[in-house]
Amino acid sequence: MKRNILLIRAFFFLFFSAWSFIFSFIPVYLRDKGFSVGEIGILASISSLIGAFTQIFMGYLSDKIGKRKPFIILGLLGLSFIYYFIFPKLDSFLSFFFLYPLIGIFINSVITFSNVLVIDLSLEDKIGRKYASTRIWGSIGFLVLITIIGIFPILTKPEYMFPSISLIYLLSLISVFFIKEPKLKVGIKALNLRDIKEIILSPKVRNFLLFYFFYFTSLVGASSNVNLLIKDLGGTNQHISFAYSASSASEIPFMIIWGSLSDKIGRRPILLFSSLILPIRIFLYSITKNPSYIITIQLMHSLTFAIIGTIPIVYINDLVPPEKRATAQGILSMTSALSSTFGPLLSGVSADVFGLPGMYLFLTFISGISTFIAILFLKESKINTFLV
Repeated sequence: MKRNILLIRAFFFLFFSAWSFIFSFIPVYLRDKGFSVGEIGILASISSLIGAFTQIFMGYLSDKIGKRKPFIILGLLGLSFIYYFIFPKLDSFLSFFFLYPLIGIFINSVITFSNVLVIDLSLEDKIGRKYASTRIWGSIGFLVLITIIGIFPILTKPEYMFPSISLIYLLSLISVFFIKEPKLKVGIKALNLRDIKEIILSPKVRNFLLFYFFYFTSLVGASSNVNLLIKDLGGTNQHISFAYSASSASEIPFMIIWGSLSDKIGRRPILLFSSLILPIRIFLYSITKNPSYIITIQLMHSLTFAIIGTIPIVYINDLVPPEKRATAQGILSMTSALSSTFGPLLSGVSADVFGLPGMYLFLTFISGISTFIAILFLKESKINTFLV
């Protein structure tokens, strides 16, 4: 058990450290190639959209065979190959347009099944804390590498960035390879479309997914353009590194706090609190004139992403039986991917039309919809009350 815990934490540390490049500097790389904010948003959107539509089937297949690791390993192999051999050699928007769907399938598969694997490895009680205490290592990995990049910005040059990404994914693969998958606590039942429909149409699940969609759409749209906002305000790659370092450092202790607190007081109060904070955070981006001020706003990551990045995983897990976990997580991942489709698309188009400040005002409105849903319709999830 201890060996598995160390390996899964090593995986999260490594895999999410690569996001220091993927999330923070790949958009800057594309911007330097002459792509507009809207075009970058379209690429992110098509990646998420295709990734989204694969997740329910992947979850069904994983539940049926009772395995998570093969999906993670295949995704990591694909990502390592793409970022070393293919991505650096492309120049046209059309070539990236055809590549990004494949990236979306691989990334969404890795994230979905690593989440399920953590839950499989966890005890039934206090799963919020169990998941958060593992997921936090992803934030630590991101923080470590983004801080190193801030000290050595030369690492963002393509000749260093792409080999680094590929190597990190290979190391992540090695850590997953040696994890011993536990046997599922309940026998595997082959799911059909009726089972999937039953999960989605459960009132608690349906209302939660609506809340999550609007929340994550606005958060992804806002966060994915912080680097471009910094550049637009005259900032440097070091400003970008320090801004993302601030957000990552602030979220690390709070992931454990929120996860543990949700086991004690429930999931809903924490999700509701976060839904009230998000519109404030996004609005502050719209009025910022100095790139250094963004670093302060990024500290609100501890009250937004630290919650939405952990609590939804255990919230939806509360509502389904163990043999349907992968399918439920696939549905959540699909919702996340759909949000990641609309977020960059809406933010990119609105940024091209109204500028970045106008884009952030629009996303403030979108986040307000999630607040409205949370207040009126979001219910508490109860451990082991399956689909009631």
